[in-house]
Amino acid sequence: MEIEVIEPQRAPLNFPVDLDGAPVEVAEVVAERVLYHWDEFPIVLPPPLTVITTESDGNKKSKPLVVRDLFVAPTFEELNIVSLDAKGDPQPLTKKQQQSVKENGTFEVESMNFPGQVHKWQLSQLLQKGVHNIHDTLLQDIALSVHLIVVTARNRLISDFFSVSQSVRAFIHGLAILLDAFIGIPSLSAKNLDIRIQEERSKYLVAELTVRPNFEDDIDNLCQFVKHQIRKTNRGKIFIIIRKTLPIIASILEKESRGWFLPFREKVIADLKNKKISEEELERLANILILDEYLRRVFAAILSHPQIQELGPGIGSLLIEQAQAVILMHRAVENMHRRLKETLSQLKRCLQDLYPVLSRVKPWVQEKLKLAEEDFILDHRWDAHEEALALCRQNHLEQTSYFLQRDLSFMREREPVLKQELSRVRNPNRSFHWRTQIWSPHHWNVRKVFQGEAEIVPTVISRTSSSLAQPRSDPNQPVYLVEKQRMHTTTTRIPFWRWINYCYRTYSWMWNAMFIFGIIIPWCSPVSLRALFCIRPFIPDLEINQIDGTLYPRKSSLTHTLCSRLFLLWRHISKSRTEFESRPDTGFIGKGFSRHLNRLWNYFIKGALGTLLIVFFFPLICFSVSFFSLCVAAFAAVWIPVVTLVFHLVMVFIYDFDSPGLSRNKVCMVVEALLWHISIQGVLQPALCFGSGSCHLSCCITHCIFSCHAPLLLQAHLGHSNVSLSHQETRACAFQ
Repeated sequence: MEIEVIEPQRAPLNFPVDLDGAPVEVAEVVAERVLYHWDEFPIVLPPPLTVITTESDGNKKSKPLVVRDLFVAPTFEELNIVSLDAKGDPQPLTKKQQQSVKENGTFEVESMNFPGQVHKWQLSQLLQKGVHNIHDTLLQDIALSVHLIVVTARNRLISDFFSVSQSVRAFIHGLAILLDAFIGIPSLSAKNLDIRIQEERSKYLVAELTVRPNFEDDIDNLCQFVKHQIRKTNRGKIFIIIRKTLPIIASILEKESRGWFLPFREKVIADLKNKKISEEELERLANILILDEYLRRVFAAILSHPQIQELGPGIGSLLIEQAQAVILMHRAVENMHRRLKETLSQLKRCLQDLYPVLSRVKPWVQEKLKLAEEDFILDHRWDAHEEALALCRQNHLEQTSYFLQRDLSFMREREPVLKQELSRVRNPNRSFHWRTQIWSPHHWNVRKVFQGEAEIVPTVISRTSSSLAQPRSDPNQPVYLVEKQRMHTTTTRIPFWRWINYCYRTYSWMWNAMFIFGIIIPWCSPVSLRALFCIRPFIPDLEINQIDGTLYPRKSSLTHTLCSRLFLLWRHISKSRTEFESRPDTGFIGKGFSRHLNRLWNYFIKGALGTLLIVFFFPLICFSVSFFSLCVAAFAAVWIPVVTLVFHLVMVFIYDFDSPGLSRNKVCMVVEALLWHISIQGVLQPALCFGSGSCHLSCCITHCIFSCHAPLLLQAHLGHSNVSLSHQETRACAFQ
């Protein structure tokens, strides 16, 4: 096979240069004379093996061509080669390798095939661990021992979980639960403190903003308009300009994020690299510069966008100022977090330098970092506000600067004083209301409520019924309310409030029981003595008239007596007979026979039996029920205190209905206090803590002794030998 040889050929270069104001003629002429490029540059490849033909004996078979045999990968297994010399003997260690073995327990051998790379051997720790590794292990073991003393043993004495201090708190808490369950200790709290502080803060922000006298009506109309629009938000869609700008701003944000980001980022990174700053600082500054450029483009697009200009004058500037204020405040907070992070990292490095052992105890380091973080936040709690205020003033955001200044002034001067004053106003966590019935209607309280004001009017009782008893919905007319009960209130403010509740509960229950069993049942109920002896029906209850506030009999409470029931029974029989006689005879049997059946049903079944039942059983029921209710009312002063005491014991041992706190356990308070808080947490926990602490202390002493002596003995045995060890000798020493 013949290969055609093609010579390379030159071709001139032409530079289409187009620069304004630059002498391009000289550079173009020189470049065209000196530089050239190959128009054609052929590469001649050798013929492939598959097409090469050689003369061979026809009786011999040609060897098949295997593609894997064309490329034989070299072997780089050189561990045995570098460990032996030219004669095949073990390679002795150099002084540098011996020093590495002494210090780190490892040595390195340079690679023969890969310059700059090394092979590293690590000796068994039973033979040689290295001075640095021994020292590191010693510090780690001592740190573990110190951890048992500084952290574990200390936590068994002072911590929030499984400690002596926690057991003391649990014991005191159990005693407090017992005292509260039996007598009632004061339960007070400052309610809604954060909400009240926020209200005062909002008032302080606008305290200096005053309206000119000629603009007072305008500002009132504006406030009414805003309130009206806010109320309409829950009813339907309303016209809000800011909502119409959302799709426009979204399109601007998407448009301005394309086309410039990558080249600008590369340029910024290149400029910052020339300043020779750290990678972290470079990344932070680059993000700030890129964000500023992006915001500059977005703000310019918002100001020049025609649809935003159509919404009204100043809308674009308002959006830009709001965005700038939010971004600057977030930037101030991020700077605050960055300084905190740098302070904590610097403190961590100082702890590692000053305390090489304690710095290996992670809980101790975390505690120090937590304390340092709290101190930093306390010392620099106003830095974020001050920096945000400075940035807003630098960017000429006058309105945001004013409110930030007022907010900062409130938090510095007013808020601590308000918290101190409001925290002193402690209200009881629960109030109890005890209602007692007013027996006589002449003592009922009638109130006249008109336009939010209530006044007590004289109680007037009328014997005739009224037709207007429901409250009127007309706000221009007064509303009359009647109070048939007196109310007493107790709270958890003072000690022994449970016994006070016991007295009030006993009094209210006894008074109401005497009213029900001594007045209502024997004199006003359908089975009362009044219903037995009175001739006509009576109306025991009264209702108030909404016209003049007079009490009238309630028609719905009409109660029949024995005589009225008999009268109603025979009146019903008379109506039934009259109705039967007035109907025409259309039956199959005939009215002559059915008349006898009707008389039997009405006069005998209904009349005679009904009258006997009413006459004999109704008085018996009235006498028995009235006598029983009067006896219950007479002995109410005896059995009511016992029932109330049993109820309070149920609250103590089973379920606390008078619990002052919502988050507190209400089931089996005494069992919880005695079994869990006092017995387990208060008595058993400190014993286990002392036992655990003693065990940790003994383990710590043993571990310290072993950690301090064993590595030193091994180092003393191997640290002073300066013999030249080979690889095989070093490997064999591990078994000595």
